[in-house]
Amino acid sequence: LSTTPLRRPARARAPRPTRATSGSVIPRPVSSDDAASSSSSRVLATPSSRPIVIAPGFGNDSLDYEHALGRGDASLVQSLTSRGFAVHVARVERKDWFIGILKSILTKGFWLNACTTTESYGWYLSRLDEAVNQALEANPDAREVDIVAHSAGGWLARAYIGGALALVTTPNAECSAAGLSRETRIRSLISLGTPHIQDAKADPTRGASKWVNDTWPGTYFASDGVKYVCVAGRAVVGDVASEKGSITRYASGSYAVVAGGDGNGVCGDAVVPNSAALALEGAENVLLDGVWHSMSTVGTFDAASSYPWYGSDDVVDSWLAKL
Repeated sequence: LSTTPLRRPARARAPRPTRATSGSVIPRPVSSDDAASSSSSRVLATPSSRPIVIAPGFGNDSLDYEHALGRGDASLVQSLTSRGFAVHVARVERKDWFIGILKSILTKGFWLNACTTTESYGWYLSRLDEAVNQALEANPDAREVDIVAHSAGGWLARAYIGGALALVTTPNAECSAAGLSRETRIRSLISLGTPHIQDAKADPTRGASKWVNDTWPGTYFASDGVKYVCVAGRAVVGDVASEKGSITRYASGSYAVVAGGDGNGVCGDAVVPNSAALALEGAENVLLDGVWHSMSTVGTFDAASSYPWYGSDDVVDSWLAKL
């Protein structure tokens, strides 16, 4: 365990959304040195590589990362295992997310916008813990794992690393960074399209995301050896004046919910604005042109997307090299 004195870093502040000067849908560049163009660019596992645990995003099912709604080239699990990595996905079903939200409605924190991760997402932290246990049991030579977290899975994984599971498993556990013990089995966290900040007025997490930022701001455990990498896709520029039902109109609304404002002219992966995905102070940032938020069509959970996303086989090497 680290003997580093208790840190009191500044609270994470949301940077102002950046605005694009032109274009509405940004294509993925193709060049001679693109990772997809040469097998020599593939990031392959080595004997010292740690197991990878995938933390699913809000509304997603574990199967989305395994089968990618029928698109093999978009399967994050397949992309990683084909490179030799041992991969385990936290087991969640789509219904679990909504059951968690429904249960939290009965809590005081929900109505006061003052939730921790316990009210709506305590079950998720338990599933993530189970996946970490399974990964280490299946790989007995490993002592740590790397977490690759999609969307909301990123800030929830930060809470898990901080020890928030104790609020679920231990009665009267102290709800503070000082009172909770770091999960020491995590070596690195790569977040893919994670909204690390939420607009306080529209916060769909009912305060849980803010609680994570207040409790473990920025790369809180970096001095203990935990590596943080934030990956964002620059794919769609929001346009509030575009046709109703268009992707640019949808994106502007989604960006507004996450970061405030109206989302007009804001860049992001069609769901999360870059300003939120790259808001974790101290993290290593990776910005990828033409990379979308999910393996599913924007606005749905069960219709396969035709666009590349963070887990696509020709995208993963862009961030996998950061492990």
